[in-house]
Amino acid sequence: MYIVDNYINGKSCSISTESSSIINPSYGREIGEVHYATAETTNLAVESAYQASKSWSKTGLTLRAELILKFRQGVIDRSSEIIDICINEAGKTKPDAEAELDRAVQALTHVAGVQHFYPTHFSQNVAGGIDIADLRFPIGVVAGVGPFNFPILIPILHSAMALVTGNTYIAKPSEKVPSISRLYADIYEDIGLPDGCFNVINGGKEIVEQLVRHEKVNGLAFIGSTVAAKNLKILGVEHNTKVQALGGGKNHMIVLPDADLDMSADAAVSASFGAAGQRCMAVSVVVAVGDIADELLDKIKERMPSLVMGVTDDDETQLGPVISQENKDKIYSFIDSAEPDGATLVVDGRIRSNSLEGCFVGPTLIDNVKPGMAVYENEIFGPVLSFVRAETYDEAMEITHSHNLGNGAALFTRDGGVAKKWSDEIQAGSVGINVPIPLPTYAHSFGGWKDSGFSETKAFGPTSIEFYTKTKSLTTRWPDPADSKVDLGFPRNDN
Repeated sequence: MYIVDNYINGKSCSISTESSSIINPSYGREIGEVHYATAETTNLAVESAYQASKSWSKTGLTLRAELILKFRQGVIDRSSEIIDICINEAGKTKPDAEAELDRAVQALTHVAGVQHFYPTHFSQNVAGGIDIADLRFPIGVVAGVGPFNFPILIPILHSAMALVTGNTYIAKPSEKVPSISRLYADIYEDIGLPDGCFNVINGGKEIVEQLVRHEKVNGLAFIGSTVAAKNLKILGVEHNTKVQALGGGKNHMIVLPDADLDMSADAAVSASFGAAGQRCMAVSVVVAVGDIADELLDKIKERMPSLVMGVTDDDETQLGPVISQENKDKIYSFIDSAEPDGATLVVDGRIRSNSLEGCFVGPTLIDNVKPGMAVYENEIFGPVLSFVRAETYDEAMEITHSHNLGNGAALFTRDGGVAKKWSDEIQAGSVGINVPIPLPTYAHSFGGWKDSGFSETKAFGPTSIEFYTKTKSLTTRWPDPADSKVDLGFPRNDN
C-alpha cells in the first residue's frame, strides 16, 4: 500500500479531507490511496502557479526548450518505474505501456524543437513607413486534466506544451491513475524547474470545475468523455477561461468489397481489442459493404479465441482488464442490451471473463447492429466490436455520418479513387486509409469533429500552440516630427 499526495509550489502537500483507493484492475485489489486536494489547497496551487508565472513567462524560449530536453532524459532514466506504474494502476499490458512511453518521449522531442514551429508574423511597410507584427505571449496558468487510459502520454503532452510556451501548469490526473503525474513532479524538480511552475492536485470533477471558475486560471486542457468535455467548454465560456475539451469517439471502419479481407480482419481485431478497447481512437464499429459481410465476420470471429487475456504483469498477456469494476459492469450492461434490441451476439466475451478475478471483459463481437441501438449509439469504451451491414458505399457513409461523434474513421479498400472521395467526405478529425488507428505524428493535427471535440484548437499539430498562447498586434511608425498633425479621420493605408 502506498499514498499519492499532492505537489504544490515544489513541495509535497498532504493536507486532505478526502481520498480514494487505487485499484490494480488485473486483480481488483487495492494497492494504494490517493489524497484529494481541498478547495483551499487547490487555491494554493493556483496562487503558486500564478506567482511563478510572473518570472517564468519572461524566460527565453531556448532555456525552456532545454529544460524540456532535460525532462525528456529524466523520463527515459525512470522509464522502467513509469511502465510498472502504468501496468499496475491502468492495467495496461507491458507492450502497450512501452508504446505509450515511446509516444511520450517523441512528444517531448517535438516540443523541445518549439523554435521550429513557433509562429511569427511580421509585415514591413504596410503603409507610409508603418510596420505591423503579431507578438505572442503565454496565457498564464494552464491546468491539464488527464484521462485514465493514457496516464503516461497526456500529462506530458499538456505540461510540456504549456511550459515551453511560458505558462505555468497544474496537473489534475485521473484519480484512478495518479502516480505517474506525481512522479513527473519529482522529475521536473530534479531538472531544476522553478517551484510553482509544475503542480499536481488530485480529486474529482469538483476540483476541475473549481479550476475552470478560478479567475487566475487562464486555460484548461481536457481529454475525457463527451459529456464532461461539453460541460467544461460551456463553463469555460461562462468564466472566460480558455478550454480545449476533447471528448469521446465511436470510430467506424468501413470495409469495401475490394478490400483484402484478411488484412481487414487483422486490423479490426487489433484496433478494437487492443488496450481492452479503452482508446478514444479504437475501432468500435465495422461497416461491411456488400456481399463480403459474412466472410469478413467469420474472419474476425476466428481470430478472437487466440487472444491471450489475463493479468498484465504476465508478459504473455495481450488483452488486459478494463479500468474498474464500475466500467466492467457498464460494459456488461451494453452487451445485455444487444439481443433485446435486435442484434446478434456472435461472440459473448463474458463467457471468458466471468472466470477471471479482476476487472475483465472478454472480447465481444455483435452482428446486425443498427443505428439507434444502445451498443451503436454509446461509446462503450471496452473490447466490444459492433458489426454493421450496408449494401452500398453511400449507405455506409450515411450510417457513419448519422453518429454524433467524429473522432476517427478508417476505410479499407484497394480503390484509390474511392479512397480520395471518402477522405474528402468523411466527417472525422483523424482518418486512415488501410490504417485502422490513424494517430498522426506531432507535427500534424489531432482532435475530433462533431461532438468529439469542443475546441477551436487541436491537441497537437500546427494549431495546438494557439491554445497555449495569445497574440497582440504591434503597429509602429517612426515619422519625422515635422510631419506631425491632428487628423480625426479613420486611419487610411493610401500612402
